Amino acid sequence: MVGLTVLVVDRRAQERRDLILALQRLGAHAIGAHVPTDAVALLDGLTADIVVVRSDDPDGALAYLRSRTVLVHLPEHTSLEATLAALLAPLTQHLSN
Repeated sequence: MVGLTVLVVDRRAQERRDLILALQRLGAHAIGAHVPTDAVALLDGLTADIVVVRSDDPDGALAYLRSRTVLVHLPEHTSLEATLAALLAPLTQHLSN
């Protein structure tokens, strides 16, 4: 995962921070955003390989994020372990390219 950039979107600050730290321990660059619209703004100046969004709210910004990069959209209360597991397939595909 070295060199991979992941944008983490989660309204819950502690859960967002936990995921960012876990990704950084795995060697990824990880940055957080509060809501999907914040992530859209960040993508104007940042190239993210993957955006992971933990949110139950339908958000028009998700379509934009999906058009710009790989989007992993999960329910808001997805555990850290389940989130990391959901990231395995897109990470594997990205690393094989």
